[in-house]
Parts: sequence; structure tokens; C-alpha cells
Amino acid sequence: MDMILSGANGRIQASYYKNANPNAPIAVVFHDAPANGGNMNEKVNYTIFYSFLQKGFSVIRFNFRGVGNTEGVFEAGEGELTDASTIVDWIQEQNEDANGFWLAGTGFGAWVAMQILMRRIEITGYVAVSPFPKKYDFSFFNPVPCDGLIIGAENDNIILPESLKNLTTFINKQKFGKADLSFVKDSPHNYEGKLKELFNTIGQYIDSKITK
Repeated sequence: MDMILSGANGRIQASYYKNANPNAPIAVVFHDAPANGGNMNEKVNYTIFYSFLQKGFSVIRFNFRGVGNTEGVFEAGEGELTDASTIVDWIQEQNEDANGFWLAGTGFGAWVAMQILMRRIEITGYVAVSPFPKKYDFSFFNPVPCDGLIIGAENDNIILPESLKNLTTFINKQKFGKADLSFVKDSPHNYEGKLKELFNTIGQYIDSKITK
């Protein structure tokens, strides 16, 4: 269901799927920066959204400020974190009996997901697709309160696999949450031709963490 929500900076354009089960887990999906082609309907972002939908979640994706029909100007920082918090509050209010709460994102959206996760003790899992440690600082991600999955493209020449291995090692040296790392085989940076494999990777991880 497409909708317009009210945010601190005006209208926020969103798309929401509501599972019929009132106890279904919930998820919020955050897109990449618009300079990288990021928006709520971009293929990788939609693949993440659909992965959660198919696993029985109530899930929402939305456009950050200045993207699509969301009002404002993209800031790549606190403004987007404010937008993210608005969406997180909204989906929680709509699903008070949810039995789990996940955050997910790609690129800049993965950084937002991890930032919000550190501010919300109720988050139970995360999926970070192509986080960019050389562009965005992840040193705040300590200690990590829950388990999650980091996904990279095996043939990425922008976000190098080694940088994701180092990020995963950093997370796993900490006391609490464990990060798994998975690479989509033979995939380029934008997962072109590999979206099915990305979808399956996310779905398999969700299955491993959620009790049916």
C-alpha cells in the first residue's frame, strides 16, 4: 500500500505491506543515497523489501527527504536519521503485537539501519547490503545488541570484499551480537543479474533466525 506519512520535515512517501497475522515480525528498509541511484523503488532496495514480505513480515520502505515525493533536501546525515525514526515509530504503533523487529538497508541505508539499531533496544535483527566502511564511519557500532547479516557483491570494485571482511571482524570482536558475512557469487556492485541470489541469501538468513 502506497502512502504519505507526516515527518519532521513534511511529507514522507512510503510503501507498506501489512501481514494478516497480528504477531508477524516487522521490518523497515532504508535505501541508498540518491547520488547512487537510491530510492525506495530501486531494484536492490525492493529486493530487500520483498525478501521480508515473503518471509511473513509486515514491512515498510520509504523515500528519504528530497527523494521522490518526500519533501525536503537530502542531507546524508541527521535529517535522514530523523526520517528513519519517524518510520520506525509508525510501524511499531501499527504492530504492537509484533514478535520481532528487523532493520535493513543498502549502501547509505545500511549505515542508517545500523545507526538506528544502536538507538533502539527493541531491534532483534538486521541485514546490511553493501555497507560502505570507507565512506561511512561504523565505529559507533559497538557493542552490537543483536545478530545480523552483512552482504557484499563478490565482484564489487567499489565496496571491496576485504573492507566488508574487516567490518565483520570488528563486529565479531565485540561482546554481544554476531555478524554473519555472505557474498553474492559473481555479482557486480549493483547486483545486476544477481537479484534472485540476493533475495535467496536474505531469505535463508531470516529462516535461520526466525522460529516458525
